[in-house]
Amino acid sequence: MFKMLFWLALAGFTLLNGALIAQAYYNNSKVQDCFESLSQKMPAADEAAILAKMDTLFRVQYIDRQDLPTAFYDQLVINATGYGVEISSAYDVTIWSLGKVEAVDEAGEYDPDNLEGLDVLKHKMRIDLSFNPYAISAVGEPNG
Repeated sequence: MFKMLFWLALAGFTLLNGALIAQAYYNNSKVQDCFESLSQKMPAADEAAILAKMDTLFRVQYIDRQDLPTAFYDQLVINATGYGVEISSAYDVTIWSLGKVEAVDEAGEYDPDNLEGLDVLKHKMRIDLSFNPYAISAVGEPNG
């Protein structure tokens, strides 16, 4: 009986972490598709129009602001020249397999060298994923 419970718990743990990782990659895939769509369909638009359309596309694709970390919006770059557009961002997603580390300071940071007890294992079991969605399009330069 104990063996069966152990294997069930291990399988559940693996499935849960796999689902969290798959969700992060799926969200990034939707963001990448959105960037590519915007760069291809709005190559001559300005930054404000692209940003407004991006918010609309995110809602259509069921991407909430909470699905993406604040670093996504901090690193978001829309370079619209009128002859093409370049859209990029960079962000990290952390999967906390055993829950978040509890020994954090006021800013929510912690020093891995000063962790004790279960926090050491939580830190070692975390999974960090980095994403860099990017798309570019260009319209021919004007003559003259």
